[in-house]
Amino acid sequence: MKRKKQILKATKVLSMSKGTKERLALVKKDLKGKDLFPEKVSLAKRTLSKLKTLPI
Repeated sequence: MKRKKQILKATKVLSMSKGTKERLALVKKDLKGKDLFPEKVSLAKRTLSKLKTLPI
């Protein structure tokens, strides 16, 4: 028996102008690969390195 593929519809999609999409693409390009919160990341690494076992 062959299954029909379900068609997924996008919900809550905001319509944007071409200029807005270009600006968002530029911001995304600028932020890609940057460490936005270095202090919090280093604190989390130190905290996790001190744990030997995680309680489950």
